Amino acid sequence: MMKKISLVIFIFFSFSGIVFSDNHKTNFKDIKGYKEQFLSMSEKKVNRIKQVKASDGFPVYEGKTSIQVTVNREDAGCGKGKAQTTQIQCDGKGNRSRQEIHLGDMRLKNKEHIFEYAVYFDESYEPLEKGAVVIIGQMHTDNKAKGCHSCCHFWAQDFKYKGEHYYSWASKAAYASEPVIIGKIEDLKGKWTHLKFHVLWKLDETGRFKIYKNNEVIADLKNIKTLADTCTGGYMKFGIYRHRTIGYWNSDWESLPDQRVYLDSIIFRKPKKDEKFSKQ
Repeated sequence: MMKKISLVIFIFFSFSGIVFSDNHKTNFKDIKGYKEQFLSMSEKKVNRIKQVKASDGFPVYEGKTSIQVTVNREDAGCGKGKAQTTQIQCDGKGNRSRQEIHLGDMRLKNKEHIFEYAVYFDESYEPLEKGAVVIIGQMHTDNKAKGCHSCCHFWAQDFKYKGEHYYSWASKAAYASEPVIIGKIEDLKGKWTHLKFHVLWKLDETGRFKIYKNNEVIADLKNIKTLADTCTGGYMKFGIYRHRTIGYWNSDWESLPDQRVYLDSIIFRKPKKDEKFSKQ
């Protein structure tokens, strides 16, 4: 099996009309949809996304390489409560930072898609506190349709629940759906977790979202709205996006930890004939 994003390039071109750019100075042969505007601190263009090799001792899910994603404290800008524009570039309010791969815009309404990826939380990964949120994978809305105001159709995040941090799935569209717990962050560190999201995109409550963890079904949400607001399109992003870190910025900047994850086997495809949802 071909690996990473490159294995589905022909599918993108055939049914989504997506044209990829590969003009970033980090030229990954496996990553065709890389867009630099989703790097933090746009004026300095700090790039902390790297392709790493198993032969160099880095974790790899399959094949010889994986994608290492790191977000540092400095990526949020505005250290120690003041916008030090001559030293650190602030990205607005000093409460956001990101290092993400953007796969390009795609039409979603009434389509059926499968997204897969493997994620590895580095042993050094430390969850954020003070109300901060860390998103590692999201289907962002394209905000082109009238009435489309939400940020995302769905996302996977480091989420604090009853005093412990969990990696979980949540949806802006399916308001009544509880977050789906993928696993405790502490239990996911130092190992690969393979995730598969099978979704039928609907603006009304005829959609469906099925979630697999290591090839086991952990949630099958039927008869739900899967497109946020009136949004009919979107784009998938993988990496680390941190926001609401203003609590650190205002009071305890030095304690804001760096974070690192690895990604591998990123796949976006149409379901095979025997995988398709039967009509409900």
